[in-house]
Amino acid sequence: GGTLVSSLAGAFGGSLRETRLTAILGYAVSLAPDRFIALFGIRGKVLSVTLEANHKQNRSDIFIETTHGKCVIEAKCSPTDPVTQAFKYRADWRVLLTDYIPTVAQSKKSGVKYVQWDRIAQVLRDLSKTSNTSIRFVCSDLLGHLEEHNMVRTKDSVEIYAREINNEITLSLF
Repeated sequence: GGTLVSSLAGAFGGSLRETRLTAILGYAVSLAPDRFIALFGIRGKVLSVTLEANHKQNRSDIFIETTHGKCVIEAKCSPTDPVTQAFKYRADWRVLLTDYIPTVAQSKKSGVKYVQWDRIAQVLRDLSKTSNTSIRFVCSDLLGHLEEHNMVRTKDSVEIYAREINNEITLSLF
């Protein structure tokens, strides 16, 4: 028995994996670099985008080289802080894709930018409307994968407030 594949991201396996997300995201960045470097706070013209870049004994998720410097992107599917991991690599900028909420001091650290997955989703939604079919396909597919695994909010996300679950009928559902 095989697995039903309904997307490019799903072709690599049904479960959520950071390596899969960053591989497809890195490809999207290479197709539409200007949109992403603006979000990431990177300066210069993109010269290269490398996935699983080797740095002596370790690998960074995405490595971007521009005319103004180098950027390491580390991603986490969970709300953990990848800052320690990102500082293992020499770079001018470090972008941390995570749902971890940094402290005020962490968010002000020079050369470090925390980006939540919902911000990535906003860029993917915009790029999913472009006339370039390659960009549109990759961004739509990655967005769908993120939504399918509840990494980002969808347009029809439902919020449940505590006061709404504080009755006997609703509480019995849990």
